[in-house]
Amino acid sequence: MNWKVHLEQLERNKDWKSATVFMQQVIDDNPDQAEVYISIIYLLHNILVEEDYPESDHDYFAKVLGYYFEKSYKKFSDNAEYLFFAGKILHIAEWYFGVDDDLKPIEKRLAFQMQKSAFEKEKSNVLFEWAYRFSLGDGIAEYLADQILLYDKAAVEWLKSKGFPGYYVLGVLEQHRKRQNT
Repeated sequence: MNWKVHLEQLERNKDWKSATVFMQQVIDDNPDQAEVYISIIYLLHNILVEEDYPESDHDYFAKVLGYYFEKSYKKFSDNAEYLFFAGKILHIAEWYFGVDDDLKPIEKRLAFQMQKSAFEKEKSNVLFEWAYRFSLGDGIAEYLADQILLYDKAAVEWLKSKGFPGYYVLGVLEQHRKRQNT
């Protein structure tokens, strides 16, 4: 079975510990794939910020998230796809990643720097441009979101192929599109 399909089943069943252990095994089997690190980072961040879980599991999930973020950032800090997704996720509750950027100007925050770096590495990638402009608060981001959703089917399919991290980004794109059209 494809690891993404199995992970999706575990997530839909809200079997958080099993999903975490499963993704740790996937990383052990695929240590050079940024996508598996993105998936565990998204999984753990989503659990900590959005989901219900036993209070006694909080420190475990937070520790595992911090560990895989630190390990993956060292390994993939030049990988545009990694920077794009990790930068989007890092914008919310960055303290879980061991980052304290709340009081810094946006341009000095790690999440912004990751988004900017992803765009600089792939200037022709409209998704990366959108994320960078969105981080800046640039009004063009709403226009780009609309264009991506209406006309860039390849980008939409690419996001869908990434599982829940991709669907998260699609949700943010949809919110921007609605804002532009109201």
